[in-house]
Amino acid sequence: MRFRRRWFSGVLAAAAILCAAALLPLPLYLIVPGAAIDLSSAVIVGSTAPPRDRFFLTDVRLIRASPLRLALALFPGVTLAKADTVVPNGESGRRFEDSMQTAMHESQSIAAVVGERAAGLAVPLPVARVEVEAIDGASTARGLLAAGDIIASIDRHAVREGLDVRAAVAAKPAGTPLRVAFERAGIVRVVTLRAVLLGGRARLGVILAQRYGPVQLAVPVRFAVGDVGGSSGGLMMALRIYDGLHASGRAGGGSFAGTGTIALDGRVGPIEGTRQKLLAAKRAGARIFFVPRANFADIAGERDLRVVPVDTFGQARRVLDRRARKRRPGK
Repeated sequence: MRFRRRWFSGVLAAAAILCAAALLPLPLYLIVPGAAIDLSSAVIVGSTAPPRDRFFLTDVRLIRASPLRLALALFPGVTLAKADTVVPNGESGRRFEDSMQTAMHESQSIAAVVGERAAGLAVPLPVARVEVEAIDGASTARGLLAAGDIIASIDRHAVREGLDVRAAVAAKPAGTPLRVAFERAGIVRVVTLRAVLLGGRARLGVILAQRYGPVQLAVPVRFAVGDVGGSSGGLMMALRIYDGLHASGRAGGGSFAGTGTIALDGRVGPIEGTRQKLLAAKRAGARIFFVPRANFADIAGERDLRVVPVDTFGQARRVLDRRARKRRPGK
């Protein structure tokens, strides 16, 4: 009887160890296709009528990998990524989530400014600055930059938006010295940093937050996109707002999805998870998918829907306008 009890206890202990091992977090993330959010109801533009066209903001889900969850990587559209390419070394998951929500709110503000100005409304440009939020453990900026610093220039090129930083770093190979001017407590300082390879790209290894002064819109815009974070929905939100203000006389019937950050001057910036977002768009029934040109190679072979690579908001807007003219009665 004692032997049986000992044997049973041993089996339970072994099972507990196996379960714990199966659930133990790995230094990997699963990137999974997320939702395609219909912006017809998620973005309300003043008192304008619901759009005749449909616009989808596409998203991805990040799941921390474990031995048990690794099987999910076999499903279509799911990929694995190293944890330090998703969440910077040394940054807590909670802080990362907070930074993603902040990025979404800033992206909404800038999308509204870009969309309304494109529709011909008199909307002043807010003051913009780029602020250091966190530093990756692999970055050469550790000990030189700190959270709260404002990036003023890189190699004497002024920085006003996060895209300015990406462009300056991507223009040179990893390891090239970069002269970074920043402001701290009202004093401008200069340091020399070197970009590092993270996720296969040259990066500063610094999490940057886009900050804007007060935004004064001509038409109020309300957002209800749920708990989606990050700035990659900027392009689609700007298109939805533009369409809501500029769709008079359109026949409608178009179905557009896409991804891409948006800057005050209309530049469209690169994103992560292109394939997963494309799959979300296809599931929603979209017929056109806008993608930053920098990410086009990821899905260049797509044949089920039309993929449109863009560098600027203006290029995406012209696609809407051309299709609207073709669908008008008598055309």
